[in-house]
Amino acid sequence: MLNKIVKWITNNFGLKILAVVFASVLWLAVVNIDDPNTTRSFTTTVSVENADYLTGIGKYYEILNNSNTVTFKVSGKRSYLERMANVDFRAVADLERIENFNKVPIEIVPQRYNGYVTVSSKVYYLEVEVEDLISKPFVISVETEGDAAEQHAIGDTSVSPTLLRVSGPASIVNSVDRAVATVNVEEMSEDITDSVIPVLYDKEGHEVNTQDLSFNIQNVMVSVKILDTKEVTLNFQTSGTLPEGYAYVGIEYHPQTVLVKGVASVLNTVNSIAVPREVLDLTDATGNLETEVDISSYLPGGVSLVESSQSKISVVVKIEKHETRKFAVPTANITVSNLSGRYDVEFLTDTVEVELEGLSSELEALDAATLTGSIDVAGMTEGEHTVNLALNLDSKYKLVKNATVAVDIVLASGRPSMGADTEDSDEGGSGGNQTNNTNNNNNSEEKDTAEADSEATDTNTGGSAGKPSPPANSED
Repeated sequence: MLNKIVKWITNNFGLKILAVVFASVLWLAVVNIDDPNTTRSFTTTVSVENADYLTGIGKYYEILNNSNTVTFKVSGKRSYLERMANVDFRAVADLERIENFNKVPIEIVPQRYNGYVTVSSKVYYLEVEVEDLISKPFVISVETEGDAAEQHAIGDTSVSPTLLRVSGPASIVNSVDRAVATVNVEEMSEDITDSVIPVLYDKEGHEVNTQDLSFNIQNVMVSVKILDTKEVTLNFQTSGTLPEGYAYVGIEYHPQTVLVKGVASVLNTVNSIAVPREVLDLTDATGNLETEVDISSYLPGGVSLVESSQSKISVVVKIEKHETRKFAVPTANITVSNLSGRYDVEFLTDTVEVELEGLSSELEALDAATLTGSIDVAGMTEGEHTVNLALNLDSKYKLVKNATVAVDIVLASGRPSMGADTEDSDEGGSGGNQTNNTNNNNNSEEKDTAEADSEATDTNTGGSAGKPSPPANSED
């Protein structure tokens, strides 16, 4: 069977190929002669007419969803359609025919072979969003970029005119938050004036696209003052009366200096900023007073802060309560005055307890070993005594109650004990007493020697006192 099919195909094969070619040529000839109708798609851009119709009634439109291009079908003789392109069609949206303020019908017209081709009857629309046109005025603010020359700062700025009127779609105009004219002051040391184009910004600080907006002016003139600078100190004082037992310790504030600006003639007269004492009222304060002081209102005329953020000064007024604390003063730190030369003083304890009053921080820092004092023993004789202690205290400390120290007054080394009457008669000083004691001692020693010799004589004679011995050579 297969052999028969192969034989049938290959039999007169050349004639068969020739027949196919002839049939194709014949079909093409018939088609070209007949020129049948066909359909083809085209795409073109929509042009808008009568746009001033909406603006005339205070409206603004915006085309949505890229509907300003339209794709449509065209029917006609194949011979015409093959020779046509997208540019051979015109699509028009007439805004006077707007429907519901959101769509405009599009009319598509062939520019070639208008009587030989037909555009599909389907209605195409230009989608638009329509909103009100509004106008708003904005005060133009001045901003600077860059830093002025060293030891200079930016002073007052001005702009002319001061108002910018912005007109356009409500959604865009309402998004405008401010109008800014920016001028470059990098390394400037003298006043400058420049022509600047204002820029619009929204609330987030983003620049507003002004393509659909119009303005009453295009440029403004900006002037900037360049001032000298100076670093000055701050001077705080306090007022009011603290409760009893409390004391003002000091004041801390930050920053301690601020940088101010002004013309040189004014700055030369300013060295510090004085804050009125009424600002820091300590009446009835029982602890640290912490506050924030705005110094901007206390600046001299013609002077302002370089950095407005420095106007807020953090202030702490330190207040402490008086306390009492006991200390053990070494008696070795106590000196003795008006002591007679015959005596020595012995302290009966190594330390003496004292109670001091002062600020807690001062008492905390006080070392008892550094305390010194003195006692006055004028007129005191041998024996134990309790003597008032006079401490050598700084004015920031106060002795709560009198302190006493126990001492024992003894004779100085090498001196005999004397009676009270002898001491009372010793008005000439210790030197006189010493002389009298020496004479008495000499007399006593002579008497003792005589008595000793007498006793020795009696012992040698073996008799009673006053009886003579017999002669040694007597024969009776």
